[in-house]
Amino acid sequence: MKRLIVVILIIVILGIGICGFVIYYALYMIKPSEPPAPTIFSYSEDYWRGRYVFCIFRGEPGQLIGEGFLVIMDDQGNYLNYDRSTREMFFYMYQLSENEIFYYQMDQLQVGAIPEARIWNWQTGATRTILEGINIRGHHEFLIEDGYFVTLRRVEENIHGLDTIVHIDPETGNETWIWSSEPLFPKRPCNRCPDDDWTHGNDVTISLDGRYYYINFRNANSFAKINRETKELEWICGYNGNFTLLENGVEKESLWYHSHIIKEIRPSVFIMFDNDFHNRTHLDTYPPGEDPYTVNYGGQSRLIEITLDESKMTAEITWSYKPEVEYFSAVFGDIDILPNGNIVGVFGTPSHKWTTNHEEIEEPFGAAILEVNRDGKLIREYRFPVGCAIYRIQQLSEYPANYVGSWLLELP
Repeated sequence: MKRLIVVILIIVILGIGICGFVIYYALYMIKPSEPPAPTIFSYSEDYWRGRYVFCIFRGEPGQLIGEGFLVIMDDQGNYLNYDRSTREMFFYMYQLSENEIFYYQMDQLQVGAIPEARIWNWQTGATRTILEGINIRGHHEFLIEDGYFVTLRRVEENIHGLDTIVHIDPETGNETWIWSSEPLFPKRPCNRCPDDDWTHGNDVTISLDGRYYYINFRNANSFAKINRETKELEWICGYNGNFTLLENGVEKESLWYHSHIIKEIRPSVFIMFDNDFHNRTHLDTYPPGEDPYTVNYGGQSRLIEITLDESKMTAEITWSYKPEVEYFSAVFGDIDILPNGNIVGVFGTPSHKWTTNHEEIEEPFGAAILEVNRDGKLIREYRFPVGCAIYRIQQLSEYPANYVGSWLLELP
């Protein structure tokens, strides 16, 4: 009798597994889908007329099954071409030439999967894998430098999960340069963050003069300036940093909360996506047991510009754009300057539906790309269906190879 029960259980489990695979294969392999089109809202004729490249991931964060689309979209919401995967998310796109896009992608289903680097010709659709056999594992960033790659890596042997900036040799995979944030954070900077993720560095960029790295620490509400030659810390700006923080002339404890992206656009002037997640000024409004990633109790994400005065050691918000509270994005987020001088922001989480008092809006939506001008006026919006997430966005440039060494284009 016991053997019969065991056999029946095995048959049932196998049957469920086979049915699940059949459903997955039918939905995602036999009938390839297309990237979901955005709804466009135009509020002015002064929008940028050009092309964007970004990844749409359809599926809630953490889901094992989803769809990733690397797309080229024009300003009318038309997809000129796309590369699709049912298992992977496309990260860190860089334009190499008029037709070619370099990207880094990660298998969402395979535990411990090694990421891959590929070059996609968006006009012909041809894709080729490069750097095969090289461990290009990184966290949140993969910059292209002349002769090597730059990425963020967590210190795996450190239980606190602190971040490092690493140079990777594309021929051997060896780490040829490394800087560690470990000495900067002897104590956990965020009590609500995981024990193994004290800092969560999510962006590293190069200063306009090429001499420094700027690394954004999401969980520490700060970013740091690192001398590339000496590896010395110049300063930390943000919560518990070296600067007096000002907004509208008033000193603040912090100017942003759990942000994404830090870009120097002019000397000592930076743009940032302020997620406003775990905002210390209203943490009491988060009820115990609620998931703050999906329920908004007080957060209001925004686009900001920060101007530093290193002689006076002050940091001040000199421009900001704050949309309605339903655009709150606990994760993801991007900001950039468009060729026409407008600012594009990505409020990229897959579900926007809550007001601050947890009332659901009439028409929930997914990721949204907003174009605004310097006067803070909303110019255009690309709004995607619920379930669609966007992490970062880039516009296609007329001069794509200015920051890319020719060695990358010559890879077989």
